[in-house]
Amino acid sequence: MTKNTWTGGPLDPNAPDDVAQNAAQSATQARSEERSAHGLSGWIAALVSLIALLFSAYSLWETSLKQPDLQLYASPVVHYTRDGEDAEVFAVPITISNSGARDGAVLSLDLRVKANAGGLEREFYSAYWVDGSFFVPPGRFDPNTRSFERVDRPKTPFAPIAVPGRGTYTGTILFYNKGSAWPKLVADKGTFELTLEPSVRVDESLGIIDRVFKPRREPVTFTVRLPWFSDSEVKRGGTFRMVSASWGGKPENDANKAGGDGASGKP
Repeated sequence: MTKNTWTGGPLDPNAPDDVAQNAAQSATQARSEERSAHGLSGWIAALVSLIALLFSAYSLWETSLKQPDLQLYASPVVHYTRDGEDAEVFAVPITISNSGARDGAVLSLDLRVKANAGGLEREFYSAYWVDGSFFVPPGRFDPNTRSFERVDRPKTPFAPIAVPGRGTYTGTILFYNKGSAWPKLVADKGTFELTLEPSVRVDESLGIIDRVFKPRREPVTFTVRLPWFSDSEVKRGGTFRMVSASWGGKPENDANKAGGDGASGKP
């Protein structure tokens, strides 16, 4: 017998040379599998860390760095009155919401009103803040002077509105006409288009980041309907309610039912 025959040939697993070769191959394969497992676990750990970093960055942006994002909401019910002969006045309840993380400020508000009948248009500015006492009906009729007593309606001069991050601000603003009030914009019932636009100041301390992510602000436009109007009533301090035209309601010529509210005091 030859040596190869005695050991069972080169493929004999009991041969000393084959045993060493098999052990080396097994060790190499184990190391390769171990490196693959370590590489996969490393990629998974890196991916998890990246996701956690992105969530942390997003949380930091939303809670501390996001610049003011002011949204303006106007009530669908506004009121019209006059202050003497030279001032037409619109009382508009508004809410300002800040969905940003930093504080924002509304420096002023401009109101543009267009009468759908005739197309007369006029601009108004934010002049005063008022509360519910402003809408107290006019005083009683004095037969001695043949005139109505005027009720004192306190007003607070308008000041810039600071809206904190994730906060809101609500109030009623009186808008006075810019320039002459002649001819009168509101002289009869009808529909009117109101456009409300704020002048906003925001913090841009982050430079280019704030300029890139600066939110766009669109004016608020809505149409209201004045169902009843009395020139004599408004001259003695009455207010007239204008409601959103999208609400529908009674026809404009139904003066008996669609007249002024308690503040306007239809005679």
